[in-house]
Amino acid sequence: MTDGAPAPPAFDAVLVVHPASEAEVAGLRLLERAAFTLVRAGARRLLCIGAPPRGGLRMPDIATDWVASADASATAAWLARAAASVIGMDAAAIVDRETVVALVADARDTVLAADGHALLWRAPRARVTDVLPQVVALATAATAADVVRAPPPFIEATSWTPPADTLLRPVHDAAGSRVAARALFARLGRPGDGWFTRLVDRRISRALTRLLLPTGVTPNQVTVASIVVGIVAGVLFATGNRAAAIIGAALFLASTIIDGCDGELARITFRESRFGARLDVVGDNVVHVFLFTGIAAGLYRRDHDPRVAVAGWLLLVGVIVAMGAVYACIVRRRPTTRQRALFEAFASREFAYLLFVLTLAGKLEWFLWVSAAGTYAFVVALLALRR
Repeated sequence: MTDGAPAPPAFDAVLVVHPASEAEVAGLRLLERAAFTLVRAGARRLLCIGAPPRGGLRMPDIATDWVASADASATAAWLARAAASVIGMDAAAIVDRETVVALVADARDTVLAADGHALLWRAPRARVTDVLPQVVALATAATAADVVRAPPPFIEATSWTPPADTLLRPVHDAAGSRVAARALFARLGRPGDGWFTRLVDRRISRALTRLLLPTGVTPNQVTVASIVVGIVAGVLFATGNRAAAIIGAALFLASTIIDGCDGELARITFRESRFGARLDVVGDNVVHVFLFTGIAAGLYRRDHDPRVAVAGWLLLVGVIVAMGAVYACIVRRRPTTRQRALFEAFASREFAYLLFVLTLAGKLEWFLWVSAAGTYAFVVALLALRR
């Protein structure tokens, strides 16, 4: 949603649950993933039709009711309190928030089904009882082979075409789970990712995220690990030793890649939090203080050049000022779209590649001066984009 964009209409959601929806894809059961996606798209309440799966479920913190597929009276009681528009979904499918939001926003007052099938549909409240029997039958009776070859048509609905580049696909077998996981991981990038981030960082961080998912490591723990690695890099630069500086540059590059894993873990498992976002911002700035101070201290220890001291102090003060600007404009208040884009571009840390190259070339003092100028330019631009 862009700043000032109208919110989509309120809706409640129905999930058709069956054995295939218990499969795990990218750290969550399909049922859990579908529920979180619907809530992120704006669902107020959930009705799960079918038997609850065995074992604990991690579900979003909204009102959730369970009814048996044959319990028409319980379904009718839930619908009596439902919103005017109801979104329905086969729980053995993956969908992105943008697809659901687009379906909710469609102005037609009729039953709509994505691509004419029952994976994702929308109906006026008064029509839900008419279409539910067919929806449940399609979801629970379809075999994996049938669904992969051609999902059965939803004859009660008007076909609705999802927007381009959105995600909606059935997941009814192991092959479908693998394809779904690849699709989810491919969408883990951020709009502010630069060329190097997309080409190198994300490929490595996604591989690390795949390895971390089964371990139970939390996004905040990954953030702390990234901070520690970055601090060690700064300490190595401060020694003034060329070999230690090269190792420090490599560690800082590793820190930037690890720093991408925390957001990926959070997004793919719906564990984003305000605290995690603040920890990430504060951690980045702490690492920058250690890194830039370490580079300046190491260069001054090696050459005793007063110009290095001037550049180091200018950069350190600039980093502290930038921290204050980020806190005031990004953390404490909701940033504008342009401020968010600038911050994400500045926070991408693609300068880690430049730092590594300049460290190998023995030109770290160039990095100090360029970073000092860039930091002050960032602060001026961030404040200028307040409106």
